[in-house]
Amino acid sequence: MKLHLGVVVVTAVGAVSTASSAESLCTPLREFVKSVQPGETREFTFHTSWGAGFKDSSEQALYAKRCSHAGYAPAATVCDFLMEHGAVEFAGNNVKEALACLSPRTRFAPLVGLDRGSFSLTVGTDSRGSLVEIEFYEDAHIGGMAFKVSADGY
Repeated sequence: MKLHLGVVVVTAVGAVSTASSAESLCTPLREFVKSVQPGETREFTFHTSWGAGFKDSSEQALYAKRCSHAGYAPAATVCDFLMEHGAVEFAGNNVKEALACLSPRTRFAPLVGLDRGSFSLTVGTDSRGSLVEIEFYEDAHIGGMAFKVSADGY
């Protein structure tokens, strides 16, 4: 009986941990999109490499990650989250979480993986918001995958 209860507790903790991680991405990502002013464009790019380091690094590594934000504080906050919690081996999961954050009714089946993609969506109201472009692609220049989010304010 105790063994069965232990399995249930471990499973429940894992489910809560995943939900908390997804919610943690939503807050800084939504704040980033909302912060972009009309006529302004801001972006960040989260780079990941699984199985090796980046081409521009001589360090031997099992994986690598970096995030660029051009010094824009709301983008830096998203980068901080991704650097700590972002997926590297299954980097498409970052994109799936971002889409679910910005379009809350969007859901992906558990075993669906994203290999590449480009998404364009409007976030906000008719009078104030951002046109958001999400790109997920193989970065030929530095290697690995790139998850890029840009927001054009209106």
